[in-house]
This record gives sequence, C-alpha cells and structure tokens, in this order.
Amino acid sequence: MQQMAGELAHHLGKRATDKPLSNCWLYGFLKRWESRISTLKPSALDSNRAKHSTPEIVAKYFDNLEVAIAEYGLQERPDCIYNLDETGISPEHRPPNIIAPIKEKAQAVTSPRSATTTLIACASASGHHLPPYFVFKGLLKSKQTNF
Repeated sequence: MQQMAGELAHHLGKRATDKPLSNCWLYGFLKRWESRISTLKPSALDSNRAKHSTPEIVAKYFDNLEVAIAEYGLQERPDCIYNLDETGISPEHRPPNIIAPIKEKAQAVTSPRSATTTLIACASASGHHLPPYFVFKGLLKSKQTNF
C-alpha cells in the first residue's frame, strides 16, 4: 500500500521521489478511512482450490446436490445427510496482513507445505456430529526383515 501510494504521489507530481510513503502516512490513511477499510489477515487458499472454485463450478455442485437429495428422498431426512470435511493445519505459513474493505473476507493463495496435521470433521444436517479425528505426520518405517 505504501509503495503504491508513493508511486502514485510521484506520478501526480505531489512528491519528488517514488519511494514508499511512511508508516505515519499509513496509520493516518487507515484512521481517515476506518469506517470503510481495515487491516486483516487473509485466510490461506491453496492455488488448486482457488483455480477450481469458480461460481459456475459451485452452482453445478449445488444443482447436483439437489438432484441427489430428490433422487434418494432425503428432503425430510436431515438425519441421513452427513457432511465430512478435512482440513490441513500447517504451522509453517502465515500470510501477511492486508488492507481491505470492511466486512471483506480476504484470501491469500499459498503453496502446499509439508508437516501438515489433518483434521477430519463430520456432522449431519440434523446437528448430530462425530468427534473430530486428527491425523498427525508419522514416521515412515523401512521394510526390513530381521533374521
């Protein structure tokens, strides 16, 4: 933000140099616009997921879900509809804070990392849920035969 603002001020003839503006300028800018923007930490979004999460793909998913619910007569059976999801918890990558409009949910595209702990959760549409299941990175054992 400070770099872009410095370049813009130079381009408009307001500054002699295109160097980034100071932290003091940034804090003043955020204070002046606090009702419209805020700083926040974006949630990490894997690059493959970002590429394949278009509005058309999401709409097609919900169309297919509606067809499946009707086909199996599950409209009145929320106890028979379960959602299972897994997420990776990585201690290695933390995206930086960004400046975004108020109430905006920002995302940063990241690359997958190693040493991820997997959390699996499962719940029904009626509210019943299973305990969470954690999968930790294990040690790879070599296949050795002891004679």
